[in-house]
Amino acid sequence: MKLDVDFSSLIAAVTRMGPPVDIDPLTLNAENPPLVKKELQAASTPPPELEIPEGGLEVSDLSQLETPGDLLMWQGQQVLLYIQDHRSRFEDAEIEGAKGNRVHISFCQKLEEMRARGRFERYVVTRDHSEYFHITGRSYGGREQTAMTDLKVCKLCLRKLNYGGYAVPGNKAAFNNFSFVRFFEQYDSFFPYHPSRKPGASESYTQDWKKVSQSYRAAKSYRCENCAVDLSQHPYLLHTHHINGVRSDNTENNLKALCIDCHSKESNHGHMAVPHKIRQEIAQLRQEQRKANIQTWHSVFMLADPGINGIIYHLKAFNSPLPEVGFGIRGTDGNIVIRAELAWPSCRVGVAISKEDAAKAKLINWNLYSVGEFFENPGKFLRMLKIGVSDKK
Repeated sequence: MKLDVDFSSLIAAVTRMGPPVDIDPLTLNAENPPLVKKELQAASTPPPELEIPEGGLEVSDLSQLETPGDLLMWQGQQVLLYIQDHRSRFEDAEIEGAKGNRVHISFCQKLEEMRARGRFERYVVTRDHSEYFHITGRSYGGREQTAMTDLKVCKLCLRKLNYGGYAVPGNKAAFNNFSFVRFFEQYDSFFPYHPSRKPGASESYTQDWKKVSQSYRAAKSYRCENCAVDLSQHPYLLHTHHINGVRSDNTENNLKALCIDCHSKESNHGHMAVPHKIRQEIAQLRQEQRKANIQTWHSVFMLADPGINGIIYHLKAFNSPLPEVGFGIRGTDGNIVIRAELAWPSCRVGVAISKEDAAKAKLINWNLYSVGEFFENPGKFLRMLKIGVSDKK
């Protein structure tokens, strides 16, 4: 209902008491002012006063919120918006995040509606890239409570971005399998700043890391999530990898069970010194379990010792036939005596790490080249492969 109120008598009385007063007519049905965007100054790092406290930063206006590509940006950093206060629904949301408020990843229809209604003071901004969010509210007993819970993404946001093809009718996978970690990674290039955690976060493993790692590997049946080798009889060969590189972030979506060989090939893991015998042990298990199936050159890079990557690039460039990786060469007694890094069994040609292995192979009629020997005459090696393939045909 619109109220028309006449303030003319009051204004006249005030004017008689002093200088004339200019007062805009009062209206009680005015629309909210439009969103005002502030231009950001380029800087190498965000100013310290922009740090968002734990639990998020309450938003009273949208003057510092940008929406590049319909995403949400606060002072140059990608952020999320959600209503932290769950009031009487607190305990339900704590137990099951799906019953809590949705987390917004885009300036969707709901946020537009809340802006129009002047309800943005209820939202908090967070840069937390984990899957858990700080919530507040009242327990059934009426006490104020706080907790962390796994709130879910807003479906209207998914539709706005058509994230994972969500706008396609019947596609529920984009919501059911949604990960905030993967979402931030996908849109990384949209934003000038990319904080991975709050300042002061630990760079070390947590005190319960041994237990966390053991439980996670057991949950994955001690199988490498990259190459699928079963290490249940050799658990010491399986590591738990932090995907985002933050050792204190033990959220399940940030963990991955990897054999030592695969782990050492992850980005920024060049510091991992893996003895060649260990790599060969894993290669042997892959062969025994038929997990070394080579279909592409990518498979060769993934399974082979990284020390021979230079040879692999060379072979790929010259269209070599795909090799076997970690192939066991058997002696006259039928036992494996040498394990070739790369092998073409049909023509009895391969690559070994050491000259000693190469020399042993010659005694059983194999042409096994060491890394050094390969680069001394790569043309000869390639010709041997082509002859072998041709003879087979």
